[in-house]
Formats: sequence, structure tokens, C-alpha cells
Amino acid sequence: MTQVITYTLEAFIEDVRQIFASTKDPRAQAQGVARHMQELLKTPGWLEERIDLPAEGGFGRHDLHQDEEYGHPEGGFLLMCGIQRPGQDNLPHDHGNTWVVYGIYQGAIEQTKWRWSYPETDRTSPEIKPLESWVQGPGDIAFFLPGEIHNTRCVADDRAVVVRLEGQKLAGMLRHRYNPETNTAEVYTSGA
Repeated sequence: MTQVITYTLEAFIEDVRQIFASTKDPRAQAQGVARHMQELLKTPGWLEERIDLPAEGGFGRHDLHQDEEYGHPEGGFLLMCGIQRPGQDNLPHDHGNTWVVYGIYQGAIEQTKWRWSYPETDRTSPEIKPLESWVQGPGDIAFFLPGEIHNTRCVADDRAVVVRLEGQKLAGMLRHRYNPETNTAEVYTSGA
């Protein structure tokens, strides 16, 4: 009889801890976590074992694991799940001095990366412009390094179940939110 070995949430957390222990490079950390998250997303039912995930609805945030010892730039990485409503979006933002990996468990989100652009006619008046957009579906992974600007929008008909690992818990961290209509940025502190 062949025994099937599945990748568990506990094994994922241990692999993430090993990544933080082996390198201080945020790009290498995010890439390593992304590879392991992709493997975790292939495991059916792991999220339902951790949270009460209803067949529909269930909108909001569910923390899955917070680690006080490991993270970037300091200890405190957070693994969470966000269940988004159709059309739910946010202003372009960065993640301060940490990085975030996004994986799709169910549904789909559109990711848009943004950048400051300087018109040829006025190098003193930068504008926030979209750089690229793509749709993440089930099993797809994307990550954003410190200082990168992006926003998400749920493009699923019913909901998107997004698994997210924050290199350091964003609550209480200084970050920026960007308004493309006014070409402004504001500093804000993430909520809980």
C-alpha cells in the first residue's frame, strides 16, 4: 500500500522559519516562502481544518499563525487568510519595510503594481501610474518587496479566499497609501 504524504500547515510554518533563519535577504525570503506557499495551496482541505470556512460568505480576516521569533526586518511574521467580497478593492499601498506573499486558495484577485512616473515636461511633478496588472487564480502566488506599491481587487463572482504571509505583522507599522487621482501619498499606520 502506498502512503500519500501531504504538505501540512505545520510543515509550511517550519519551512518559513528555516527560510528566515538561513537568509536576511528579503527577496530570497519572499521567493522561498512563495515556493512553499504554492506547495501548501496544492493540499486540499488544509484551510478548512484550521478555520470554519463556510461554503459561501465568511468575509473578513482570519489569523492562522503569528511567529514572534522570525520575520523581516524583525521577528513577527504573520500568516493570515482574507476572504474578500466581489469587487472589494483598496487604494495602492506599500508594506513599509517588510514584504508580503499572496496566494489564492479560492476565487481570484487582480493585482496591480504601481510606480511613480516623471513626465518629460516636468521632472518635479511625479504621477502615480499603473505599471502592470494580472489576475491571480487558485494556486497562484505573487509577492511584493519592501517599498513596492500595489493594490488588489476581488474579481471572483462570489468571493476570493486569499492566503497572505506578512514578513512582519503589518498592524502598527508605518506605511504609505497612494491616490492616483490626486498623485498624493499619505503615511498611515496599519490597523490590527
